[in-house]
Amino acid sequence: MRRRLLILAITLTAAVLTALIAPLVTAYAEERAVTLHEQRLAAATRFAALVDDSASGAPALLGPDLARYDAVTGSTRSAVIGPDGSTLAFGAEAPVGSDPRYDDAVQRALTGTPTTAPSALWPWRTDPLIVATPIGRDAQILGAVVMVVDTAGPRGDVATRLAVAVAGGIALLALVAFLVGVPLVAWVVRPVDQLTERVQTLASGRRPGAAEHAGPPELRRLATSFDEMARAVEYSRSQQRDLIADVSHQLANPLTAMRLRLDGLAADDPAVEPVLAEADRMARALEGVIEVSRAGGHDRRRVPVDVAAQIRERIALWEPLFDGRLRVTGIETEAPAVLEEDLVPTIVDTLLDNAAKYAPDSPVEITLERTGTGDARRYVVTVRDHGGPTDTGSSSTGPTDTDLTDTGLTDSEAAELGERFHRLPRHADVDGTGLGLSILVLRVRDAGGSVVIEAAHPGLRCVTTLPARPGPGTSAANPDAAVPAR
Repeated sequence: MRRRLLILAITLTAAVLTALIAPLVTAYAEERAVTLHEQRLAAATRFAALVDDSASGAPALLGPDLARYDAVTGSTRSAVIGPDGSTLAFGAEAPVGSDPRYDDAVQRALTGTPTTAPSALWPWRTDPLIVATPIGRDAQILGAVVMVVDTAGPRGDVATRLAVAVAGGIALLALVAFLVGVPLVAWVVRPVDQLTERVQTLASGRRPGAAEHAGPPELRRLATSFDEMARAVEYSRSQQRDLIADVSHQLANPLTAMRLRLDGLAADDPAVEPVLAEADRMARALEGVIEVSRAGGHDRRRVPVDVAAQIRERIALWEPLFDGRLRVTGIETEAPAVLEEDLVPTIVDTLLDNAAKYAPDSPVEITLERTGTGDARRYVVTVRDHGGPTDTGSSSTGPTDTDLTDTGLTDSEAAELGERFHRLPRHADVDGTGLGLSILVLRVRDAGGSVVIEAAHPGLRCVTTLPARPGPGTSAANPDAAVPAR
């Protein structure tokens, strides 16, 4: 928009300058044409007055005078023409009557009509100027004086004036664009840029600041309307989070009391154990709902961390459960980043917990890769399992929607993972709430990263990309000071 407005302003300014400069240059070109014609016509009239009559031999005596005049002007070829059209005398060089304009000027002069000045002398018109005036006594035409004038000199003057006018116009246009156009366009566009930034801030889950309310009245009204909308959206978000927090708090106490009573009953009656397990599952689901409600909130706190060190810590805790089936690469060297302190442990715990539940006895590969440099540096954490014991992966293209194994995943099923409370029907008997991956996706998104979940044929692959430094699209605040990663 800024570029288009600036182009429009420059175009309008250029049109105004052209409308001012064009008449000035045209007037100068016309003035040079009239002046040159009048000078040569005056000289031709003087030579015509010296001619007495063709029979006395006077025209032939004018040859030296014509030659001197041609030599002085340096751009004229003069001649005296008789009433029959023959050349009676000429200067240094006789004009050649091969130009139709020359013949027409001679014929008009022999009829008693002198030539008129051309409209203008332009640099791109190289034809000579032809001046002719009749020679007469009383009402009798005795001949004509014709001058063919080279207009290179005057045309050069016009070209110089035209170049100076164009250069001055361009300089003035650049000056006006720099001193007026750029500040004016910036003044108009600044509210739009601020509104764009605030829309992006609101879309990322953060609270946009107040606008400066500068610029044209229409844009100020738009900024005011956006402020009202942002306040309404923030109020709605706050009400939603408060409602979930209040409901969760109200449910947590009765649920805890119920679980305590079930613990007491389970000691005497084993039949209560399934009910106790459901109570535990309900408690985990409630905690997951609370975590989901925090997505896009402003209470995320980032600190300097070492991604590789955190992965090593979690692997050390999970290794006994997998009994040597974890294959880890890329965590040998440190990977400094600024993230939530528990984000990387949550990623590793969630994905390894899923692998342990849905792909038992399967080898699991964990890879940490580093991409980019500086503020664009990113870390890619890939966790891939190889499916359950019945997922042999014999097909070269992997399972399809009609070729299901006990724990294998199709592409369509993998695309649905990460949705809230989504679980596969054949995994209904596996303990879980369907919120683990959705919480993972939301938290990584709040950190400015991304999560890709796809079928690995066999098994599942989850690729998590994390920024090394927080970007403008994240919803958490930067740490107070940058310190080396631990």
